[in-house]
Amino acid sequence: MLGIPDFRVFPDSYISYEDDYKKARFLIEKAEANNLDFKGLVRLYWSITPEVPEDRAERFMKRTFALVAKGVENLKEIEAHSRKKDQTGFNAVLEIGCGTGGFLVAAKAQFKQVVGIDIAFRWLVIAKKRLDELNLNVPLVCACAEALPFEEETFDLIVAENVLEHVRDQEDMLKECRRLLDSNGVLFLTTPNRFGLTPEPHVRVWGVGFLPRKWMGRYVKLIKGIPYRHLRVLSFFEISKLLKHVSFQDYRILFPSLPQQELKNLSALENFQVAIYEALRKTSFIRSCLYIIGPSFHILCYANKHRDSGES
Repeated sequence: MLGIPDFRVFPDSYISYEDDYKKARFLIEKAEANNLDFKGLVRLYWSITPEVPEDRAERFMKRTFALVAKGVENLKEIEAHSRKKDQTGFNAVLEIGCGTGGFLVAAKAQFKQVVGIDIAFRWLVIAKKRLDELNLNVPLVCACAEALPFEEETFDLIVAENVLEHVRDQEDMLKECRRLLDSNGVLFLTTPNRFGLTPEPHVRVWGVGFLPRKWMGRYVKLIKGIPYRHLRVLSFFEISKLLKHVSFQDYRILFPSLPQQELKNLSALENFQVAIYEALRKTSFIRSCLYIIGPSFHILCYANKHRDSGES
């Protein structure tokens, strides 16, 4: 469909192959029949996804419409910490979990070769609509993060924003990222902190990460009446151990400020929490506390393959 190849070796955890294709075809047909634009297609998607409560769907839509601006901010952060030498920037960029394509739009404004992959075919249909409206030629591929259909050292930047906690096998995903990075490549990850003092971002329930994993689902069901599955949010110590295990020995964890566009969608209480976070983030002698209790991590992982091979 739509010229998007499908290389998945297993389906999205939330939906079968058949239902994913069915939803994708429905979106395509309705978009054509009703001449829907990108925003209209996003609204249609959530209207046919009744298992997601209306308030959460509204929050997701606001975030979706702000993703290009967020992508620009992420690229500034990546460039500032990339350690690239003898280059003005990145050449080949891959986004894992590209969703509706917001980061792809931001990246295409700076880089010639940009590719987006996602395990959800239905999301790629929406991303294609966004890209087509902007006349942007960005290849989209349906694939699993743990089995990427590219040759070794194809990319010098890989971005995976809020993907790590969703994949079936976090170790395999990171191994694939390392395989695809060139010798001086950079992997940029964002992921929530298991022990963050803010509510768990996927379900908006406080304290989930402090429980044993086998109790998390029952706790969320009890508090909010919704399922909590196919998620493995990591702590600072778990992330550090995992990165070293897959040979990302050189990495840097950052504590970013929240984009102004996102602050507009927060409640008064959430904005108060953000103010506390910003104060901690800017205070050097207590900033280290954020490794333990901060809301999320931005992580830059440096391939440094020349070191592995013994090159100087």
